[in-house]
Amino acid sequence: MLRNFYVTVGFVFALLFMNGCAPKEVLVTGDNYVAHGKYAKAAEVYTEAIDTKDRTQRNNLLWSLNSGLSYRFDQNNSASIKAFDESEWLIKHYEQQMLASKVGKGAGSVLVNDTTRPYVGTQYDGVMANTYKALDYLAKGDVEGARVEFNRAIDRQRRAKVFYAKMIEKNRQAIESEEKKGNKGVKSDDAMPAADKALQEKYPSLYNFEAYPDFINPMVSYLAGIFALSQGDNSKSLSLLKEAYGMNQNSHYIAEDLKYVDGKLDGYTRSHEPIVWVIIEDGMAPMKTEWRMDIPVWLFSNNLNYVSLALPRIHKRKSAFSGYSVADGDTVRKTEILSDMDRVIMTEFKKEFPAILRRAIFSATTKAIIQYQMQQQAQNSDGKAGLAFAIASVASTVYTVASAQADTRTWTTLPKRFDLIRLERPKRGKFTIKTSTGLSLDEIEVPLSEHTLVYVKMPTAGAEPSVTVIPLGSR
Repeated sequence: MLRNFYVTVGFVFALLFMNGCAPKEVLVTGDNYVAHGKYAKAAEVYTEAIDTKDRTQRNNLLWSLNSGLSYRFDQNNSASIKAFDESEWLIKHYEQQMLASKVGKGAGSVLVNDTTRPYVGTQYDGVMANTYKALDYLAKGDVEGARVEFNRAIDRQRRAKVFYAKMIEKNRQAIESEEKKGNKGVKSDDAMPAADKALQEKYPSLYNFEAYPDFINPMVSYLAGIFALSQGDNSKSLSLLKEAYGMNQNSHYIAEDLKYVDGKLDGYTRSHEPIVWVIIEDGMAPMKTEWRMDIPVWLFSNNLNYVSLALPRIHKRKSAFSGYSVADGDTVRKTEILSDMDRVIMTEFKKEFPAILRRAIFSATTKAIIQYQMQQQAQNSDGKAGLAFAIASVASTVYTVASAQADTRTWTTLPKRFDLIRLERPKRGKFTIKTSTGLSLDEIEVPLSEHTLVYVKMPTAGAEPSVTVIPLGSR
């Protein structure tokens, strides 16, 4: 018996050592560099954090995504593509693992928390990685490379709903299987109604927001749509722009694009100047923070106990500016919101939250049972065995508290929202981008091309903006 006890205690402390903390230092440092527009420094921080000896190290995907985005806005397109290539490989690897139920299996994942599992990414992570790669290829003048990445991004959006339906069922089956093995009749489903009620009271924003339909990010559909327009694929462009317009029915700019494409499809050749699209990434994506919630559970069918759950919560951040404008002489055009990234992230987070909650409940009840059993053993034993079980009881209590951590890893350097301005090419060949406060960000020289995309990142009000001017087609 004592031998089994020492094995158990050793296992408990080994798990406690494994658990560690979320990689907060790297995230905070890199996030801070991006917030100030120091993209090269941010890329250096994230790249150095990548474990090159273990390709599937649990945080490598997070570092690859962040480094790819940082390189993207430092105008280092080749390095950005390389980082996003690795991100895409890891996302595909983890999707295959998850569908095969091989991620997070075993005692360690149950007895610790989600921070010990690999960061497997979200559907929007994959979609945005492909979209940024498309922008990288466009900036390099590689139209075919951009076409492939836009197609992948759109396809990934289409498949997201099916993927999540499969994963919800996989998570349910995995928890049920673990419950049958070792939880002695305690079912996480029994605690879900109480947990849902507490959530609605303490976390109303999880329920009170307008979700985007089926994981579609209108910015991705729109950007792929104007790319298709610039390449003469008008029917595809119309379909994608309609999708974006369906989620932005007050957008005058998308309505103008739809009229333009309709004219092309009808064989009407317009005589006006080429189009310039200005897309501005404003602010930074939400952070995840940890919060605690106590819920009642029945242990061994007749003992009512309260267990403490550590859960992630979405914490939105401020915009850099409320809006932007383009000044072309006396003509001023103001931005419209193209896509609210906060909504994209909340839409997916709400979808995956039941699985997070169920795992947290199962983990907490499993630990509570271990703690209860050790307390009973300590009470029913004497001598060395009693002392050993008493020590084990204390150790399990310490471990239960220390290991209750929420997984707060997320791709924080994405923007808060995407803004859009559409205008005809200025006759003088240049225009100025200004903020809602009147601050001039940059004067843009518009190339002599069929159309032009101007892509801007403005993470905070005090940051140095990143501006990329991309010709779309030649005149």
